[in-house]
Amino acid sequence: MRSEMVRSCRVLFASGLADSLGGFVAVRDPSGNGVWVTRDGVGFDEVGVDDVQLVPLDGDDRSTRAETGGEIDIAAAIMTARADVDAVVHVHSLHATAFSAVGRSLDALSHEGCHLVPPDVARWRGGGATSDARGVAAAIAQRNAVLLAGHGQLTAAATLGEAVALAVYLEKACQLQLMVGPQFHGAGDEEVSLKRSGQMARPIISWEYLRRTTTIDDGALS
Repeated sequence: MRSEMVRSCRVLFASGLADSLGGFVAVRDPSGNGVWVTRDGVGFDEVGVDDVQLVPLDGDDRSTRAETGGEIDIAAAIMTARADVDAVVHVHSLHATAFSAVGRSLDALSHEGCHLVPPDVARWRGGGATSDARGVAAAIAQRNAVLLAGHGQLTAAATLGEAVALAVYLEKACQLQLMVGPQFHGAGDEEVSLKRSGQMARPIISWEYLRRTTTIDDGALS
């Protein structure tokens, strides 16, 4: 569990989604003992297994919660509301942060976008996301991603690999739309839905590719 979370952090870093020390990776404990989450203040390029901590959801472990910042509350709120979500990824990626400030809907201009819209990607325009975890959970609702105004993006999925792939997809989709500007001709909703239904396994395939092509020091996994 922890070694795979470390590997996912390296994938996010290698994919250009890291912003200094911001962001987190969280996975529901398979035994129901809480949520595993990366420690606050450690970059995706330096996270080790000791930086992945288990936080009980039914207790008040203040020391562990302090080390994970307010991030654990976001992950916990989403996982509590969504039994189908076992992994949450939050990154402060450049293009997603920029697009979160633009008052335009996200369109599926590429294969990546087809796995995010329609409907339009969720938006969170509240204050600090960590101060209103339930608000973020309500914003994402039953969707797989949410843009956090001025705070990057967050993805939620049944598996860690899928959540990571969706984060990469959302960053690319936002980058592409910022590049083409407001004047473009994207595919219609029906065409996008048909394309997505024919590529349901694509995020997992993308994760497997990213996983095997991202180098990592064996020492970080032990």
